[in-house]
Amino acid sequence: MIAALALLLRAALASADDDAAAILGAARAAQARFSDKSSRVEMRVVAPSGEVRVRTLRGLEKRTDGGRKLLWLFESPAEIAGTGFLAWQQPPARDEMWVYFPGQRRVRRISPELRREQFQGSTFTYEDLTTVFYLDYDGSHALRGDESCGTHRCRVVETELPDGRFAYRRLRTWIRDEDHLPERIELAGDGVTKHLRVLRTEVVQGIPTIVEAEMTSDADGYRTIVRYSDVHYDRGLGDEQFTVGALERNGK
Repeated sequence: MIAALALLLRAALASADDDAAAILGAARAAQARFSDKSSRVEMRVVAPSGEVRVRTLRGLEKRTDGGRKLLWLFESPAEIAGTGFLAWQQPPARDEMWVYFPGQRRVRRISPELRREQFQGSTFTYEDLTTVFYLDYDGSHALRGDESCGTHRCRVVETELPDGRFAYRRLRTWIRDEDHLPERIELAGDGVTKHLRVLRTEVVQGIPTIVEAEMTSDADGYRTIVRYSDVHYDRGLGDEQFTVGALERNGK
């Protein structure tokens, strides 16, 4: 009898884990319904004192076979205008990242340890922008029920991340039932607790799209609000726009 109950329990847990993986898979697919994307981006970094620093940039994204390429080019303020960030993602290989600083007139490869650094003084790290934001991570997933998310209904998925792979050890993600977009993500690690909230979404060219999100940090009280505008899909962006050479040329 005890053995039979143990088997039933293991089967139920396996089924819940499969459900969690399927929900995450649907959420990833919801953010991959296009070949390429371009947008204008505003980042507002808010200090605990209330001081606000604003950055504006242009963002480009291109889907590849099994991966993604990202390019961010800063336009303001003047002291960082021309700075660029390029990432190539081709799982299971580790992401390749580069940054261009116009003052140095050189492209610098971002080492694995620097990927956990703050991105241009924001609450986001490089890994947050390229991996966490897209729910693009491996780990052990478990379904933790469903909850009301304002006007939405969300499934809650908890992920235990592989040791040492990210700055975080555990993620908890609220995923909306109707369009599979994330509503919020809690990120927890050794001495690190952050919260990503999706503040506003729109349907652009028939695709549910995050157009405003906020990341907050419990450690220092800083928060960063990211707003996307002038969003366009499938304009035929070429691979030549996502090269190290293009990163340097765009920064001059």
